[in-house]
Amino acid sequence: MIDLTHIFRYPVKGLSPQPLHDVILTAGEGLPLDRSFALTRPGGSVNPEKPGWARKSNFLCLMLDAQLAEVRADFDETTRRLTVWHDGVPMLAASVDQADGRGAIESYFQALVGLEAGARPRWVAAADGEFMDSADRTVSLINLATVRALEAKLERPLDLRRFRGNLYIDGVQPWAEHQWIGATLAIGGSRCTVDRRNARCAATNVDPATGNRDMDIPRALMDLFGHRDLGINLHVSAGGLVTVGDRVEVGAE
Repeated sequence: MIDLTHIFRYPVKGLSPQPLHDVILTAGEGLPLDRSFALTRPGGSVNPEKPGWARKSNFLCLMLDAQLAEVRADFDETTRRLTVWHDGVPMLAASVDQADGRGAIESYFQALVGLEAGARPRWVAAADGEFMDSADRTVSLINLATVRALEAKLERPLDLRRFRGNLYIDGVQPWAEHQWIGATLAIGGSRCTVDRRNARCAATNVDPATGNRDMDIPRALMDLFGHRDLGINLHVSAGGLVTVGDRVEVGAE
């Protein structure tokens, strides 16, 4: 029996996840409020006044800015406020709908990642879609048995947050998910089509608990398994309520 064990969303690209107990998926969309905000990198190709999808190198991101993992962030969708903690101490609480709030967020992260004076990142909100690593709107899924198989080879534990997935499952053999390309998954009240395997980037090298860049996960995957993939990307074909503990059925109609 395959069960859904965790649901995570990442309201701000590159920042920490928010665990959810349940979520309503919508056909053709990613997880609600997932990567809906970002901080643009100075000199990048994103127009802050009219932002759109762009490659991750145009934004502050863990692949390039390991310091982002040193803080914990929470976005309250009711109050529209972003709160940031460092070592358990609240450092910032600001409204993303007010210019002075966005300015405070930009200044804080400019200092955190060590951008020089005059090179302040810009806070942007997605007008259409999300700031995912790819332009299509997908939901990512991680098999915890696959993570354990990698742990066994590396002989060290891995924080599941390294892989920045939306849905985490357990109860199936390691790597089984790579055989599901093109299949339909029933997850709670939703139906999802498995689109592709997820090639891992250098963001996975950052320990999400410390911010230390302490591993080379893509190289380890290549050396141990002959590829850089871990996890799969899904397209939501029929929306519905998804709840932690739901059963996942492969090959559903």
